[in-house]
Amino acid sequence: MGIFTNHKLALIAGFVLAAVIVGIGMASGNGPAINELVGGLARWGHFLAGITWIGLLYYLNFCQVPSMGGLSADTKADLFKTDSVVRRVMWWFRWGAMFTLIFGIILYMGMMHGGMTPGWDIRIGGLFAIIMWFNVWFIIWPAQKKILGIVEGATADEKLALGKRALIASRTNTILSIPMLLLMASSAHFRFFG
Repeated sequence: MGIFTNHKLALIAGFVLAAVIVGIGMASGNGPAINELVGGLARWGHFLAGITWIGLLYYLNFCQVPSMGGLSADTKADLFKTDSVVRRVMWWFRWGAMFTLIFGIILYMGMMHGGMTPGWDIRIGGLFAIIMWFNVWFIIWPAQKKILGIVEGATADEKLALGKRALIASRTNTILSIPMLLLMASSAHFRFFG
């Protein structure tokens, strides 16, 4: 019963079950050709990483950040310790962003290589996503490393300024995520820009 009490085992079990489904589908003779399978797995990876990334973006913006304002410095210090929920969220958040971008690039290149010209919906949505990824890796994460004490030496005033900068980048990502998700859906189902 470890898969129900250990998050790592649950994650592994999910991937094993997905691999079994792929294996059964391929063995049945009804599975996709290899190039379609690679594209399909890249799309699945893009969805999985994107759900992780955007889900945590919304958690941070709608739950964690609003609740942190009233906490004492001691409580925040406890929340920022190694292996804390805050550090775990930041780890999954930034790597969700990275893998969403990687799988998105693979998908885009596959479209180009397959002779498809991606429409403007996906190009604009992809541009929003790249801006969001940049904000995570080059504004939010560097600031959070100092705020959380992973990189030591920042004063309280520096942490406050870094927190404001990270918040602006995070709220920018929240704003961009909404039309980005619309354009992601429209690119496959109801194009606005062809």
